[in-house]
Amino acid sequence: MSLVTRYILVQFLSAAGVAMLAFVGIFYIVDLISQLDKFLDLQVEARYIVLYYLYFLPYIVVLTLPVGLLLACLFTFGQLGKYGELTAMKASGISLFRIFRPMLMVGVLVSLGLFAAGEWLVPETNRRRAEINLDHVERYAVESREIRNHVFYRGEEGRQYFLRLYNGYFRRASDVTVLEFREGAIVKVFTAREMEWEDGGWRMRDGSVRTFHPRGALIAAAAFDSLACPAFAERPEDFRQGQKLPEAMTYGELKRYIANVQRSGGDVQGYLVDLNLKLAFPCANLIIVLFGAALASHVRRSGAAFGFAASVGICFVYWGFLRFAQALGHAGTLGPLEAAWGPNAVFGLLGLLLFIRAPR
Repeated sequence: MSLVTRYILVQFLSAAGVAMLAFVGIFYIVDLISQLDKFLDLQVEARYIVLYYLYFLPYIVVLTLPVGLLLACLFTFGQLGKYGELTAMKASGISLFRIFRPMLMVGVLVSLGLFAAGEWLVPETNRRRAEINLDHVERYAVESREIRNHVFYRGEEGRQYFLRLYNGYFRRASDVTVLEFREGAIVKVFTAREMEWEDGGWRMRDGSVRTFHPRGALIAAAAFDSLACPAFAERPEDFRQGQKLPEAMTYGELKRYIANVQRSGGDVQGYLVDLNLKLAFPCANLIIVLFGAALASHVRRSGAAFGFAASVGICFVYWGFLRFAQALGHAGTLGPLEAAWGPNAVFGLLGLLLFIRAPR
């Protein structure tokens, strides 16, 4: 690693670290102030408050990293321009791309790291934070979480579960209907008065099973007193927790969920948008670094106030554009790829144009 690369990296990473500490601190302070009355009124123990915010940290970092990296870009170029170092580098034959390169490398590594965090770290910490909120902050009665009414769950292999009542204590469901779909058509219907988890599998009692031809004709119907269902892959905790939202699923979970929806003939347009966003959003950090570095090369000697305002403003525009495109994708106006990657493409092209037109 050359001396210039090392110097730029130190400047950039130092600025990014300070920016992230500031943004995370502001986020924590604002959230703590808004919830302080609740913590005091419910006499929440200090250790649970600490754990709550500890588990909150990965999610906050994912949200604020683009702003922090953009601010670091503006600050780094501002400092290089302020002390004439940028001019000296160019005069010695160092290209603008080589000056950009260390920051772009950080953007690539951060994008990869955020995708990994979104797959393994953030869903788990969000789940634990939600548990602390329920058990020690909101303090909902345990019964209200274990007993659920009118449960709908889309399971594996094209199955859809409708449970009038589910008791998580006894891992038992009442008034159960299970539909099996193949290529959008119902091929089997299970109905039962009760379904219970026994010996690592589900068992239905007092019900019937009907088998249909894919074209809709009834092939066979049979009643049963007790029926083991080893093919049902869903576990008791699935029905207790309910159907996950797309943002709470990992990339692999959402991909499998989309396949199940397609088997049952459901509309997967919105889910495909969310699936592509799981790749597009981490890449936003690289795009923001490219855009910020190219912008900073035009606006030199920028102060901290300008950098902060510009970073927040640009990221706000990007976030609004992203949500607008996502809404259009869910509505079917844009395709999944255009809705998820459109904002990155626009900001990436703007960054490239700024880089091409940057003073050499």
